[in-house]
Amino acid sequence: MQSRHRRIGFRIAAVVGATVFSLAVAEVVLLLLGVNNDYRESGASILLPRPGGPTELSECGHVPYATIRLQFPTNPRRYFGADNIIDHTLNSVGWRDDEHTLKKPAGTFRILGLGDSYLFGQGVKPNDRCLDGLPTRLKSHWPKTRFETINAGQPGFNTVQELNSLKRCGWNYDPDLVILHFVPNDIEADIYTNKPKVEFFTEYTTGFLGTDWLSQHSEICALARRKIWGKIKGRAYIRESIDSFVSQPEKWESSRGAMAEIANQCRQHDVGFLVVVFPFFINLDGDYPFQPIHDRVKQFCAESKIPCLDLRDNFRRYSGPELWVHPVDQHPNETAHRLAADAIADFIVKNRDELHLPQPR
Repeated sequence: MQSRHRRIGFRIAAVVGATVFSLAVAEVVLLLLGVNNDYRESGASILLPRPGGPTELSECGHVPYATIRLQFPTNPRRYFGADNIIDHTLNSVGWRDDEHTLKKPAGTFRILGLGDSYLFGQGVKPNDRCLDGLPTRLKSHWPKTRFETINAGQPGFNTVQELNSLKRCGWNYDPDLVILHFVPNDIEADIYTNKPKVEFFTEYTTGFLGTDWLSQHSEICALARRKIWGKIKGRAYIRESIDSFVSQPEKWESSRGAMAEIANQCRQHDVGFLVVVFPFFINLDGDYPFQPIHDRVKQFCAESKIPCLDLRDNFRRYSGPELWVHPVDQHPNETAHRLAADAIADFIVKNRDELHLPQPR
């Protein structure tokens, strides 16, 4: 009997030892491969006002002449600069754009972009943004026309704020076409509250970034927490956000009212108006959870005779995270912006009369 107990004890010890050894090997392998490196930190954002310049927000944008510096924990695509930094330089209006004269140059077709951080191009170089890519694409159809884009996108803006930006500053630049870049969280009055909301960046991705004592000291625990707990929390968030959209119709009513007013003002100015719906970049190739919001926007645009382009269809061959600027930042990267620019340019060409573009020549 004693011999049998020894054999059982030996087997248990062998299993425990083998398990500990395997876990130790796995820890070393994960550490050497840097599997969790991209998720160790969420990155940092620093506002750098110009020396001697303004420090307060402008009427229609951010702090004029300032630089918003993002620093990411890693540089997986080798896209960012030294120390994983990318700078976002603002002009005199507080927009991330070049300076533009109020008087429109002769022979110029001006396109004004309204939107949030997707249009702003968070984490993306200026020339890689979708709006900046339109002039070259449109020039091939209108070689004698000079196209100029003005990017009024602001991180955190919703449709109401975008309407106010158009009224206070946008019309001063005499645009010929206004493009509203709509993202599902544009219905939110304030994305930084603790209330249920349709917000992907500040809510969904935090499930993958949460940490505890074990995940701080174990690569395996960090990976398990991200892969298992992150997905569980993410699914729960998606259900809550869609329920929020359905159960709080005042959100959509406010956004829809602002969109209708933008369309009305464009008609009064005899200016083309286009709504471009950007998806949240998750499950694009499957059961995309935010489609009800897209459908609501498209239905409204159809009823209001507003040209509308839903970009979700242009990203169906992607899951989503491969188009993020970084694993801890879901904003569209340069590839996503390029695909969006292609789709928007094609849509403009096909709907040129409705969007008040000149005849091709």
